[in-house]
Amino acid sequence: MRIRFELYPDNIYPFLIPPLRHCLTLHTACTPGGHFLNATSSSGDWTEVSDYFSFLALPVVVSFAVATQLASVVVLCRLPQRASLDTYLLGLCLASLLLLTTTCLLAAQHYVGRYNAVILAQPYAFSCRDWFWYTTLWLIVMMAFERALTVSSSRATVLCTPTQAAIVVLMVFCVGLVSALPRFWEYATGPYFDLRLNATALATMKTSSTATAEYNTMYFWYVKTLTLFLPYAMMLVTGLTLGLRSRGSALARRYTAVKHASATAMARRMKEETALSKLLVLLMAMYVAFSTPLCVLELLARVLPEALDQDSRLFAALHNLFTVLFFLHYALHLILYFCYNKQFRLTLLDVCCCCC
Repeated sequence: MRIRFELYPDNIYPFLIPPLRHCLTLHTACTPGGHFLNATSSSGDWTEVSDYFSFLALPVVVSFAVATQLASVVVLCRLPQRASLDTYLLGLCLASLLLLTTTCLLAAQHYVGRYNAVILAQPYAFSCRDWFWYTTLWLIVMMAFERALTVSSSRATVLCTPTQAAIVVLMVFCVGLVSALPRFWEYATGPYFDLRLNATALATMKTSSTATAEYNTMYFWYVKTLTLFLPYAMMLVTGLTLGLRSRGSALARRYTAVKHASATAMARRMKEETALSKLLVLLMAMYVAFSTPLCVLELLARVLPEALDQDSRLFAALHNLFTVLFFLHYALHLILYFCYNKQFRLTLLDVCCCCC
C-alpha cells in the first residue's frame, strides 16, 4: 500500500510561506479553480515527500535561526568597543529576528490550525515580512559598500563611526518600509464561504484595487529590481573591490603610511582587516547562494509560464524547498561572525564562560 505524505488537508494551499498570490489563507476561496483540491501529483511521489520534508524542516530551521540571531544580539550588545561594522551587524540581527517572527505568523496556519487571530494578522505579517526582508538584504549591501570604500581609501582610517553607522541602519529600515508600503494595502481579511466547512470563515485575499494584472506585473518587476537585479550588481562590484583591495600587497601600501608601534602590531591589524573583508564577502556569497534558487524560480514562472505553471504541484514543491533553503542562511550568520570577527569571538567565549 502506497503511503502518501500530504502536507495540507486535501492539498488546498500547498505553500508553506505564501508567495504573491490572490489569497494567503487555507480556504477553498483561495484555491484557483480547485486546482489542488484532491489533486494527484503529476510529478511523481517526490513532491509529496519534498513537501513533508519542508513541513518538518521549516520550524527547525527557523527556530535555530532565531536562537543564533538572539545570541548574536546579546554578544554584539556586550562588545567592549563597538566599531561601525558591529553596529551594522546588530541592525542586521534585529532585522533578521523581525523577519523570522513575521515568517512564523505566516506559516502558523499550517502548524496550529485555523485561528481568527492568525488570519487577521496575515496581511500585516505579509507586509512586514517584505519590509524586513528588504532591510536585511540592503544592510548586507550597505555594509559591504562601506567596507569597500574603507579599503579603497589611500590611508588606513575609518570612514564611518558607530554613530554614523547607526544612522545608516535607521535609514535602511525607513527605505525598506517605504519600499514595502504598497503591501499594507494589498490584502484585506473578510468572511468568505468555505466549501469544506460548509460555513462562512475568514480569509485574507487581495483587495479589488490590487487584483489587476497590471498592478501585479508592475509590482513583481519592482520587487525583482529591488531584491535581485540591483543588489546583486552592487554585491558583484563591492565583492570584487574587497577581494582586490584586501590582498596583502594592497593592505601593506595603505598601512605603511601610518605609524605603528611595531611590525607585529601592523601585521595583526592587517590580519583583522582581511578577516572583516572576508566576512562581508562570505555574507554576500551566502545570501546569493541561498536566495537565488527561490528568486529564479519565481522569475521563471513569471517569464516562462508555459514551462513552469505557478499553480502546479511542481512549482509548489520547489517553492517550499527553496523557502527552507532561504531561511537556512540566517541560521549560519553566527558561524561567520565567530570565524571572522575577533571581538565577537572573544565576547561570545566570555559570555559562554560566564554562563558555565
